[in-house]
Amino acid sequence: MSPARARTKTRIVVDGSNIATEGRSEPSLAQLRAAVEALAVEYPHADILVVVDASLEHKLSSAERTQLKDLELSGDIVAPPAGSVGRGDAFILKIAERIGGVVLSNDSFHEFQAAHSWLFDEGRLLGGKPVPKVGWIFTERIPVKATSRTPQSSPQPPAKKAKPAPAAKATKATKVSSSRATTASAKKAPAKAPAKKTPAKAVTRDRVPVNSEELFEQFLASVKVRSHVEGVVVTFTSHGAVIKVAIEAGSVECYAPNSGLGTPPPVRARDVLKRGETRRFRLRSIDRERRIPELVLVQ
Repeated sequence: MSPARARTKTRIVVDGSNIATEGRSEPSLAQLRAAVEALAVEYPHADILVVVDASLEHKLSSAERTQLKDLELSGDIVAPPAGSVGRGDAFILKIAERIGGVVLSNDSFHEFQAAHSWLFDEGRLLGGKPVPKVGWIFTERIPVKATSRTPQSSPQPPAKKAKPAPAAKATKATKVSSSRATTASAKKAPAKAPAKKTPAKAVTRDRVPVNSEELFEQFLASVKVRSHVEGVVVTFTSHGAVIKVAIEAGSVECYAPNSGLGTPPPVRARDVLKRGETRRFRLRSIDRERRIPELVLVQ
């Protein structure tokens, strides 16, 4: 991010469908949430808006589909109106253009570059990838320029030199001989079987765990689901807050989504919680793959 932009309030528009599918054959809402959490940590003073294609809902598992609807209802994720021209990409770029925001996406938006030349300005486009055993890494990028495809004229074959016409009888004999030879070779040559296409292997990437395995297992041994714990508010994401809960072995990083911070859920977690304060929570569920507990605020 450029020094000039760093001194002002940064506004980041996340291409949610792109980030949810990065390095995967199918999108993952959990991966998108992890990316946004990491983005909020790296840019703690930024306003983060997540935009997804309307079609994303149909590509998720039933459990994540329900979570997506909750996030849309709470305003943490926005989808373009049904039938929008250009779908999510056009919607993302219009928002970023209007607010002067930065776009987080690994897409180059080829078909929109002419209308949004600001994509090539310094600091207007971020890329992000999850790195195993490291976490999400974000870096400034410049979109790959779209190449204009113009039809090229087919090269003309070289002119053939005129050959003297053979005698009529010789020409007829040649044609008959050639026809017989072609027929014979066609009968002898075995038909080639169509080449089999090797299916491309889906590229998948492990979801990055939040807590160490040892610390996570000790947390599970000491805290059961539906138990109450006290935690310190560490930071905020666009759809919740990061909470640290202390146990004997150390502090475990937990996640409290907006959907668990009140009824109705607040638009922003910072409307209910304050950074650095200690609040009482209830353990709602466990994400074993990412080694992170999910909490609900006790009112």
